[in-house]
Amino acid sequence: MTHYAGRITGRRRLLAATAALAAAAALTAFGLTSATASPAAPNWSGTEHFTLMSTKPTASRYAVIMTGLFTLGGLDIAGSSTDTIKLPGGSFKIYHGTKVHVLRQSFSPRTCLSQFKARANFTVGGGTVKWKGISGSGGATITGLAIGRRSNGKCDQNLRPLVSEQTITATAHVQLAS
Repeated sequence: MTHYAGRITGRRRLLAATAALAAAAALTAFGLTSATASPAAPNWSGTEHFTLMSTKPTASRYAVIMTGLFTLGGLDIAGSSTDTIKLPGGSFKIYHGTKVHVLRQSFSPRTCLSQFKARANFTVGGGTVKWKGISGSGGATITGLAIGRRSNGKCDQNLRPLVSEQTITATAHVQLAS
């Protein structure tokens, strides 16, 4: 997904950087402790919600909180098309490819505010240890905000943002077969 910003130049660079970071973050997350570190039963199926967050414009790791069938947190290690979700008792993969549907993006040359919103689909699999046999699919909404730096009194989209945040909210139907 980070290839999205590859050819964009000029005034849209800050938007493109925000979009690329948000998209990469879209399905990457985790590093927190768990409240309930195991699924409800050895064989289960249902809806799981994922929330991922980063405030680093070049992050490759994201905090994630998961709720639904189980409640826990972990770390998402971002990849170009596959992320690894590290959780208590093992890990699993998020396969998100590189296709992101941009819903909205904007940049204000007066305030230097960049905004981005997109959708992406994903599948879940490749579980290890406690998460072996996990599978499923779902969709994610990726949002990003960034405030660009000024140079000579004007917003300069070629500079690293002063501050940024990316949030990904995703929902998937997942199954775990023992």
